[in-house]
Amino acid sequence: MKKENEKKYPVPFHNDVFFKYMLIGEDAGSELLRNRIIEEIYELKVQTTRVLNPELLPEAFFGKRVVLDVVLEDEAGHFYDLEMQVSGYTQEEQLRFQQYGYRLVGRQLKQGNDYTKLKPFYQIIFMNSMPKTGGRMIRHYKVKDEDNQEEPNGTLNRAIVFLPMIKQRIKEVGGIKHLTEFETFCYVLAYNPDDAILNMKRRMVDVAVEKYNEMKEDNQLFSWAESAEFAERAVQANLREQTAEAKRLGIKEGRREGMEEGKKTSLKLLLQRKYGVEDTWVDTLTAQQVEDALIRILDCHTYDALKAQLADKNV
Repeated sequence: MKKENEKKYPVPFHNDVFFKYMLIGEDAGSELLRNRIIEEIYELKVQTTRVLNPELLPEAFFGKRVVLDVVLEDEAGHFYDLEMQVSGYTQEEQLRFQQYGYRLVGRQLKQGNDYTKLKPFYQIIFMNSMPKTGGRMIRHYKVKDEDNQEEPNGTLNRAIVFLPMIKQRIKEVGGIKHLTEFETFCYVLAYNPDDAILNMKRRMVDVAVEKYNEMKEDNQLFSWAESAEFAERAVQANLREQTAEAKRLGIKEGRREGMEEGKKTSLKLLLQRKYGVEDTWVDTLTAQQVEDALIRILDCHTYDALKAQLADKNV
């Protein structure tokens, strides 16, 4: 069943390229998803949301892998940052979430402005991994004191949705048919749609499926998303292997080395998949050249053209 599902949906619904595509549209479907997510997580009634960073470029899919977050502003001037995180809840990611949250302040105020006009801002992070400890599927974070009292006039609100915990939620409510509309949407993000979910005819799920089929019609974009997914899996596989080896040897730099080796493995797999080529050329490239190749392979129709482009850049 799992293999059939993966074959039907080669780009999973938690793919960050699709996640951004699904939410940045100017149509009623994308706006419904944006507004319902905000309403479910923060119990805020939002009428309209405007996407402030609608760009979806292939440079963000590979290389340095810019985070494909979605920054929104509602009719009241509140800011929201939504993102899909698939690489785990690491210390690095936890610190990045904080940095991204405070970055929203800069979108509201410039130096010298009246800080009393600063409005609350909200982060929503869909995490496709389990937390280290059990607990709630949706967790809210705010600044609090020793007595668990919230900071007066606090502006930062962060929520993390641990998607795989939807299975625990199914047990709690007594079956998949008892999930709320938002919970069925979370199930789809975690595990893709199945017949049981589709037969429930939930609007958020229907819109997500419509968006998926719409993206499939854009052959180039879907190919980019598929390649990004393929490469990400290779990176994570190498990262797990390198990190395990680093722990065994006591090497602190195992994660960085794992990322670099993972990118090389990704490029090798993409070369084999796109051009049917297997050779040692990738092993001769620097880390920067590998990142350049991962981006340029999207537009190069032949292996020789890719090598020529990299050679021209380094002349």
